[in-house]
Amino acid sequence: MRRERLTTRPSPDARHDYLVELHGEPMAGTRLTLRLVPDRLVADPASVAAYLAEFAGFADGLEALALAILDDLNNELVPRWVEVVLERDTPLPHRVAIEDRQPNWDNPQLMGRLQRI
Repeated sequence: MRRERLTTRPSPDARHDYLVELHGEPMAGTRLTLRLVPDRLVADPASVAAYLAEFAGFADGLEALALAILDDLNNELVPRWVEVVLERDTPLPHRVAIEDRQPNWDNPQLMGRLQRI
């Protein structure tokens, strides 16, 4: 049901690799950074905000939330590369980062420009 909130449009030029970064708050006190390299589709940012609102009562932990978001994005957008980072400050600082990529996709120049932990 929540995946239906994600609307897409064609990538303006699927021949090129480019990075999209979105920030949101799926639950109060939880920060999301979503970075992806689109393939054929890009997400409408307003739909991502509506999609994130579906997680308001999610209580299974940051790890499960990160995996749910990753699965949804992989199913709806099929990005070349995607990274989901979730952070909370309470009760203790907690950060979860997960990434995935299409088989055989690599762009060392683009990936090398990203800030890493």
